[in-house]
Amino acid sequence: MVSVHDAILALIPIIMLAAALVGAVLSWSWGMAMAIGSVPASGTIGYALFYNPPEGAGEK
Repeated sequence: MVSVHDAILALIPIIMLAAALVGAVLSWSWGMAMAIGSVPASGTIGYALFYNPPEGAGEK
């Protein structure tokens, strides 16, 4: 079974790849596409770190 944090780790490069593909289709510059893609990617990182943080192995 895949944990939420594993799914988030997989989702980050997928979001950036989607931004690159959309940027190529819409003829955006590479920097603009990555800047736009970094917003939802950062949101997923923020969710994983602050809203639903992983539990440490030593916190039992």
